Amino acid sequence: MGWDSNIYARQGGSGDFTTNLGLSSEYTRRAGVIGVDASVAINTTRFNKFSEENFSDPDFNIEFTKESGRTTGSLTFAAARENRADAAANLRTQSWYYASGLNLKYPVIGRYTLSGGIGWTYRDFQNDPSLVDLKSYTANIDVFYVYNTERDIFGGYRYRKDDTSSDTESIDHSFTLGISGKILPKLHGSVRAGYQVRNTQYMLRNQAMQAQATASSNYRSWTASSALTWNVSKRFTINGLFSKDFSTTSTDMSDDMMMANIDANYTFSPKLSIQAGFTVSQSRFLGDIGSGRKDQFFSFNISAGYNLSNHLKAILSETYSNNYSTSSFADFARNSISLSLSSRW
Repeated sequence: MGWDSNIYARQGGSGDFTTNLGLSSEYTRRAGVIGVDASVAINTTRFNKFSEENFSDPDFNIEFTKESGRTTGSLTFAAARENRADAAANLRTQSWYYASGLNLKYPVIGRYTLSGGIGWTYRDFQNDPSLVDLKSYTANIDVFYVYNTERDIFGGYRYRKDDTSSDTESIDHSFTLGISGKILPKLHGSVRAGYQVRNTQYMLRNQAMQAQATASSNYRSWTASSALTWNVSKRFTINGLFSKDFSTTSTDMSDDMMMANIDANYTFSPKLSIQAGFTVSQSRFLGDIGSGRKDQFFSFNISAGYNLSNHLKAILSETYSNNYSTSSFADFARNSISLSLSSRW
């Protein structure tokens, strides 16, 4: 249960008390060549004042893995209904999300390994006709070279195609180089950076929303992604994430977003641990539809977890965030505090 000061993620958005209940079941099988990981969950939220926002969302996931033999990889399927505050549309959205992917890894010869995959996602919005549904298709390939026993060097290419229900099509080409494994003493993970190009084709419409012609725009930028872990000590761990990439928003805009996140975890004892972190991001909404909008987002969170028993844990957390935007409607602050109990059997 908790309090959220801005449930709509917009300027002047209202706050409310919420009560959440979640139940999930997991299945794991490791016998034989193919392993299976599956889960099914239901998440329910009730609002004290804005009861029209109440929801109960199911979540389904299944993954088949092959970890032995020359060719290894995974096949995944997922489906979920999601209710959330959308910072690009500045309202609460309800959507079904579907995803599937195939990832494979094959050692070619000596120190060289090929890794690649294909994927498909689809987001179908339910509650607002002004939001666009989005289908995304991806394909990628990486070549890994074993530099030494502690790290690999790799280079790769990614193709991505986004199709929206408003007849907008975006195609991305991304070329990157990177390193994975031990980056520095006590610092492990993966870092990649490179160059990307986006071509977007969209329909020009008159006031009656009738298509008149097709227009296109081209965008170029650098791209990067990293996931790093620094084991400061046995009790103290710091995790960092960074990304810069193009995306398509629920309002049919191309977004060039840069995001950085750092989380620190410290374990005082087997019963007590604390976590603190912050996130900063910048979103540039591109093209004529974007109208020059730029958002700068900051968020800080802190939480404490206490194990009441082997099967019961209590967590007290607070998150404060602020979005500074050139669009006055999207300029907002948000603060939430919650107390939760979780049990696993």
